[in-house]
This record gives sequence, C-alpha cells and structure tokens, in this order.
Amino acid sequence: MTSSRRHPFIPRKSNILRLPIQRLNSTPENAASSSLRATSGWVKPDTIIQNSHHSQDPVPPSPIEAILIRDRLVYIKHDDSLHLPHSNISGNKARKFFALNNVPAMDFPDAIVSYGGPQSNAMVALAAVVSSKNWELEERQESGEGDDEVSGSLWELDGIEDNIRIGAEENGDFLEFMSMESNDVGAIQDGVEADSRALLDGHDPSVTKISPLKKRFIYYTKNVPRYLRKYPNGNLLRALALGMEMRTLSHDEYSQLFGGLHGGSVMAPADLDAPVPGRSLWMPQGGACSIAEPGSDVLAKEIIDFWSSNGKGMALAVCVPGGTCTTALLLHRSIQKLMRQTSSENKNALDIRVVVIPCVGDDEYALRQMCNLDKGVGGKGDPNDMPWILRPRADIGYGSARRKAGGYFTFGEPAKAILDTFDEMNEEGLNLDLIYGAPAFSLLLQHWRSRDPTCPIAGRQIMYVHSGVWRALPLISPP
Repeated sequence: MTSSRRHPFIPRKSNILRLPIQRLNSTPENAASSSLRATSGWVKPDTIIQNSHHSQDPVPPSPIEAILIRDRLVYIKHDDSLHLPHSNISGNKARKFFALNNVPAMDFPDAIVSYGGPQSNAMVALAAVVSSKNWELEERQESGEGDDEVSGSLWELDGIEDNIRIGAEENGDFLEFMSMESNDVGAIQDGVEADSRALLDGHDPSVTKISPLKKRFIYYTKNVPRYLRKYPNGNLLRALALGMEMRTLSHDEYSQLFGGLHGGSVMAPADLDAPVPGRSLWMPQGGACSIAEPGSDVLAKEIIDFWSSNGKGMALAVCVPGGTCTTALLLHRSIQKLMRQTSSENKNALDIRVVVIPCVGDDEYALRQMCNLDKGVGGKGDPNDMPWILRPRADIGYGSARRKAGGYFTFGEPAKAILDTFDEMNEEGLNLDLIYGAPAFSLLLQHWRSRDPTCPIAGRQIMYVHSGVWRALPLISPP
C-alpha cells in the first residue's frame, strides 16, 4: 500500500446531492403498511452471527493485572487494551461488536441504522466497523484478489480530524451553515484534499449522502448543540471522519420514533423503513441486542479460564460499569452457561457472579433494561436471574442532587466525588474515564470493606472489567 492510498471515506469526486426522503409515517392508516415494510426489510441479527467468522489471527485475551487499592487486591481485566483487527475498536464496544466486526465485507449489511447521543461510544465504534468494511472492499477491488485479509488496516484518523477542524476554522460558510436552523446538508472541505467530506445535516431528517461508500452507517440523534455544530469534536468528529451519515430530529420527533411501540427494544421502530430493504441492519442504542452475545461468550471464557487457574477456589465478583447494561446481562448469561458446563463435566465448581454498577439512571432503570434485553435474546426476563446490582450506601451524606437520585450520579455531569476517584485511581496507576470508569469506582469504593451479606462484593475477590477510555474522547489528566 503506497502513501497515496486514499481512505474509502474520502471520495475521489465528491458530489453532495440533496434528495427528499419520505416523511415518517405517523398517521394510523399508514402504520400497518409501514410496520410490514420495516419488519420485512431488516436483516435478522442471527444472520449476522451466522455470517461472522473468526479471523485467521485470533484476538488474544485482554490482559488481567492484579493491583492493590486501599489495601485490597483487585484484578483489572484490561479490555481497554483490546483492539479488534481492521476497525481497531477497543474496550466494551469491541466485545459488543465482535461478531459484527468478523463479518466479511462481502456479507456485511449495506446499511447499519442506529440512534443515540451525538458523543456516543457505540456510534463511533459502529462508524469504525462500517468504514473498515469499505476499506476491505476497496482493497479487494484494487488488488483483484479474493483475500479477506486487509493490509495496513490499523490506520489513524488524527490527521483527518485535524483537517476537519482546520476546514471548520477557515471556511466561514461552514461555520455559518452549521449554526443555521436549516433543512439542508453541511459539507466541510478538507484543508489538504479538496474532495474530503464529512456530513452533518440540519433540523430535518431529509438528507441522503451520495458517495463511493459501499456500506453506510446512518445515525439518528436529537438536535446537536450549537457549539458542537460549530466545533465538532470527540466521538462526533471521529464518526464524521469515518463517513457516518447523521440525521438530526427534534425532541418530539426523536421521542415519537424511538420512544413508542418498539422504542428501546431490539426491534426497529415500526415507522422506520430500512434504507436498503433486505440488506439493512437495525442496531438498538448501545448495541443492546443478540449481536453482542458472541463477544460476551468470549469474555466469559477468558474470565473463567483465568479464575480456574488462579482463583484457588475463592468466590469472585466480576464488576462491570453499566449504561444500557448490555455487557453485564449478556456476560451474566454466558458465565452462568459456562459454569453449568464445568459443573456437568465434574470439574471444580466455580462461584462467579456478575455485578453491574449503574452509571446511567438508577438500579430500577438497570433492572428494567436487563429484563427487557433478556426477553429480547430469548430469556424469560426473570428479575431473580439477573446480575447483581451495586447500590449506593444509604448512610453517606450526599448533596441534594445525589440525595434525590438515591446516591447515584447524574450521567455525564461533573461531580467532586468523581474527580477525587479519578485522581486517586490515577495515582494507583489505573487510568479511568470520567463518564463510566470513575463514577463506577467511586460507588465501588463505598463498599470496599463491607461485610454486609447483602452487599454483592462482600467476601469475594473483585475483578473489574475496564471497558476502556475511548480514544476520541479528550483525556483529562490531573495538573
């Protein structure tokens, strides 16, 4: 591969065509036909899993480090150092999208559709997977060979992101357009190559991107804050550089589409048609669906293999920070299945439980999310067969906001306790993010010496699954 190679998300001749898209069907008379089209037009997750295959060079298990924190030994499962081939996604999302990443480009869906916040980790991870498939297809096309292996696939996007920032600063039209309340499409021009494009639409979800990209990632979100429109950064910047097509909706439109009959479920909304019928994959927010199961199975096997050799018969609590709580629920299912197998094979019985630490919402939200997902992947949704949930202690003096939230943090909101935990863990050599890692550890440390039999970590060794500091998020270091 020569230095002049273009990434597949940089078109050779970019043309932005403004094509109308049918308005969402919202009337009752259109609901039935819309639902039929949507249901019949989406690829089933089972098909993706069947098409997934392990690469010739398997990804090695993420390392496990034993460190001493407040005089207690804790095992850190470093999924933050886990990187999948070609897409280079890491951490928690590498587990969730393990199967999707392993689907050969020729079998990959023509379009993936998802929704969520404009700085979502799942958003940028999906953008990376889709972009890597375009890279693979272009490599195959240019080489004329059928080899699925892609050379030079661990590419960096820092330079492209810098070009986007430079273009935003130098192109007054872009800054003006991004601050407009427009129904049009914004295209920012690369400072190095005049044909490099990244797209961000306006108020109305009526934009189609026409480019040489063979695989598409379409992402719905609420109206993007004005500052982020003018100065795209973090995960949004990275996802745009990777070719993501963003569709912004008003709060009412967003709630109507994703908060209705199938909102928050594994099914696509009834009023959302597949962009490429029969070749489009619906991905629920945060990857909360059965596609995440193969990655959870791999993680469970790594944990059980390690503890079988190193646990010395001790009980283990595997602690996982929770957003949608997908990883916690699926890891619980996978570990329970493997422990039943080891028991039936007359091997030494293991005592391993999964403990989820809610970072979004509270324990009731976490339980509701896990029960719904369990039903969606073939379970019964039994509240008594779920991961343990770590709750804030009731005997700690919280501020008024945390007291009203039952001791939980408000997601994404700065708090002194989070920063204090971040600093303390950094001094111990454990680098955490401020969104999931530090809030989770802050709650975990409340129970560090607990002997309460109702505490899910009491009397157990602790393994913390480090879900990773996503590279597109600015890393904050203490002064």
